[in-house]
Amino acid sequence: MTLGEKIYRLRTEQGMSQESFGDTLGVSRQSVSKWETDQSVPELDKIVAISEMFGVSTDYLLKETMENRRSQQTAQKETDAGGAYSDGTDGYPRQTHIVVERQSFHYEYKSKKIFMGMPLVHVNIGLRPVRAKGIIAIGNTAQGIIAIGIVGVGIITLAPVGVGLLFALGACAVGGIAIGSIAVGVITGGAISVGVFATGAVAVGQFGLGAYALGSQVAIGDVAQGNIALGFSEAAGTIYEEVRAADGSFDHQAMLAAIDANVPDYLRIFAGWMKAVIRAMA
Repeated sequence: MTLGEKIYRLRTEQGMSQESFGDTLGVSRQSVSKWETDQSVPELDKIVAISEMFGVSTDYLLKETMENRRSQQTAQKETDAGGAYSDGTDGYPRQTHIVVERQSFHYEYKSKKIFMGMPLVHVNIGLRPVRAKGIIAIGNTAQGIIAIGIVGVGIITLAPVGVGLLFALGACAVGGIAIGSIAVGVITGGAISVGVFATGAVAVGQFGLGAYALGSQVAIGDVAQGNIALGFSEAAGTIYEEVRAADGSFDHQAMLAAIDANVPDYLRIFAGWMKAVIRAMA
């Protein structure tokens, strides 16, 4: 079996496409095709990477032809010596090397339907680094319109580490609407939240709502700092500030008037949301 045939067998046994296999090794699909048809040979560092990827020895990849020749020589010598084999140097039998292949989990599915130059659905999941790229992408690393994975980039992203143009949900999320332990975006929610309209334990933005709220325009929280600030324990406001009374009351009409008078028109939609919060609290 040639080197190319072995690469082909190992790749297909793991369900990998030539493209995903090439992406993992940092080469093109055409290069993989040439390897598998024995038109070219991988560089040494790629051979080492292939051996590690599939859990086989470099001896298995490179020395199969030599081992086949030795096997033929062994058979001939055993025939000549009546079954006793010697390597012709020290008189002792040659040591047999057994290669044990380790299997690692990998699953890939790519739909045949193409849209915007990408498959409609691409699922690529494995124990080694693999990437999914499609309109709907699911994988270790996912890139697509809808991206689901450990690391995701897309318009809508669900991933521990995610960047979403429209929506991102994850431990660390960046997006138009971002929800996560650490969230950065336009509308955000999380333990640490940074956005135009931010809610969370620590909320920083034009409008902040949280335990510690820092809002350039309006801040509401246990501790609130901003132009217009309403605090449950402490408030610091440059235009208007109020600490809610022990019975929970506060002058909500005065706050609403301060918002109407001081928040710029281009932020009115967010100001409207904050006014709705104030009315609900009143």
